Amino acid sequence: MRSSDSSLLTKVAVHIDRAVLITSTLVATVSLLVLFVALSLEVIVRYITNSSLGWTTELPNIFFPWLVMGGIVLAAQKGQHISVTALLGFLSPGVTRCLFIVLQLILLVVFAYLTVVGEKVIAITGSEVYPMTKVSAKWAYYSLVMGFGGIACTAVTTILRLLTAKDPLSVRARVIEDDV
Repeated sequence: MRSSDSSLLTKVAVHIDRAVLITSTLVATVSLLVLFVALSLEVIVRYITNSSLGWTTELPNIFFPWLVMGGIVLAAQKGQHISVTALLGFLSPGVTRCLFIVLQLILLVVFAYLTVVGEKVIAITGSEVYPMTKVSAKWAYYSLVMGFGGIACTAVTTILRLLTAKDPLSVRARVIEDDV
């Protein structure tokens, strides 16, 4: 692979990763804030009036899946998922690169498939509506589709990075200083 091709692949991967990282951070942060504010408001109203707002009990059903999927995509972006690395020290960099690319291709196929299946689930459950907020249940299911798509995008950018990295172990490597 020529140096200019390598540089272009890296730039493309960096831009896609940045978009995925920003999006998943915003999704997780907004979801957490909405849940915190709504549940805090519910506690205050219950304390003062001894009654419930009602609609706040539906918000976890809508926003918690977004929080979880945002966190899962963030973990994939930052290489924070559980992994077994004991055997990697025994493999050559070329074999490690090939192994990682194969694993990322499997992830790409699986999560792209789950994205398509998720769309079908949304089509089936699209008529469900939460009674108090009148929000369609589609919104909770869209979190799965978006999360699966985010992981598939991360698999693509990881492959691009693996193709251009000198050390395949450095791709999506955890920052050890954070662990100390």
